[in-house]
Amino acid sequence: MDNAELTALQTVRDEYRKIKDKYMKKAAKERAKVNDVYVMVCGEKCYTDSEINDWYASDYITSEQSDKYIEKLNKKKATAGQIDTLTKSERVCKILDNTIDNLTLEIRDIKIKEEQKLKKQERWEIAQSQGCSYKEFLELEEVSRQSEEYEKIMGM
Repeated sequence: MDNAELTALQTVRDEYRKIKDKYMKKAAKERAKVNDVYVMVCGEKCYTDSEINDWYASDYITSEQSDKYIEKLNKKKATAGQIDTLTKSERVCKILDNTIDNLTLEIRDIKIKEEQKLKKQERWEIAQSQGCSYKEFLELEEVSRQSEEYEKIMGM
């Protein structure tokens, strides 16, 4: 890959980060709205299923009432924008995070390959200045590669 491809990937990653920042602000507002959703059980505000179940466990409400309160709470949360445990904007942020991570890894891989190519070119120039043929250079590169693999296997 050339520099133009690397630059394009970095630009896309940076744009995704800007979009993610926008959605992070929106997600914070949605989270605040969802966190303020409750149902009244025996005059007390219950924000979670477990709080409702505590009332049931204490024999203040029946199982049937508990189920109705939980259903009502879940409907309110869905109306406020929460699906399962994330809001819509939190889901968008999660998807963007995964995409940004993938782009960052791809950029890193490209940079590593470019560095390796430059180092190989430098080694070839050194070998040429010492009078090595290309065949001898390739043999030295192979020996070096095998040595590195051996060191990795042995944990050196």
